[in-house]
Amino acid sequence: MILEIQERLALMEILPIEGDYASIKTLRRARETIAITPNEAEELQFVQHDDGVLAWNPAVAAILVRDIPVDEWTTNIICDILINLSNNKKLKDVQLSLYEKFVKEYE
Repeated sequence: MILEIQERLALMEILPIEGDYASIKTLRRARETIAITPNEAEELQFVQHDDGVLAWNPAVAAILVRDIPVDEWTTNIICDILINLSNNKKLKDVQLSLYEKFVKEYE
């Protein structure tokens, strides 16, 4: 799945951190794959503002688009989460492109 920096960060926020052993083990691997690497963080020049907002160099972010391998089980979990957020009118602007990729394009 081709993911931009902001999509990877948004995915990290919605992945469950609780569940049964097999689920959490699989989701941990997914988190490790999706996470921003130390090298990427250095290139992006991450800065956290006093209000908690995370900023980065947009020119670098544009070239750090990566093809992130996401297994079918994790894709289904992400899809279910995004559909649930949308159905409950809790989908956020930063999750819109994720919804389009994981729900609309995956159908």
